[in-house]
Amino acid sequence: MISSNIILIRHAKKPEESQHEPGIDSNGREDPYSLSLEGWQQTKQLAELFVSRNGILPLPDRIFASAFRAGGGHSRRPEQTVLPLSEILHCPIDMTWALHEEKEFGAALCRLKGTSLVCWQHQGLAALAKAIVLPEEFSTLRYWPSDCYNMIWQLNRSKPTVPWCFKSYNITDHGKLKLHSSETARLPL
Repeated sequence: MISSNIILIRHAKKPEESQHEPGIDSNGREDPYSLSLEGWQQTKQLAELFVSRNGILPLPDRIFASAFRAGGGHSRRPEQTVLPLSEILHCPIDMTWALHEEKEFGAALCRLKGTSLVCWQHQGLAALAKAIVLPEEFSTLRYWPSDCYNMIWQLNRSKPTVPWCFKSYNITDHGKLKLHSSETARLPL
């Protein structure tokens, strides 16, 4: 039985500045702090991954997103990414925490029981994961690639006195999860 299960994702795709692609808010208006059209499509795919009950990703008991605010999150994209799933599950999005608060948020997350889904900005995902598993270390939690929108990190443990387990997945072009076998259940360094 897993007591703490934390799923970390990056927000869906942002607009490509080099292609002068606009961001689009949830009402269809242009907004540079919002997801691209492709990003909105990814949000639906993500919701389907959880709702399909694929046996891999458990339904979250709670959903967190990096807040968009001065000194913190750079965009509305984390909230927008989990919005479709939040609506399907009737589970509110907790935006108490923002980018640059990873240490404090990780300390709070690791004490929660059940499943927490966290959508964050790539700049803070590795720091957040490291804060969750402290004092343990995993070699694969060193960084989140800046061009990666389809990775999922899953951290879990059965009780606070046992080590964390780590799994990394990629979402394929067909909307399926592919496990990184070399990173499955890796023991801490």
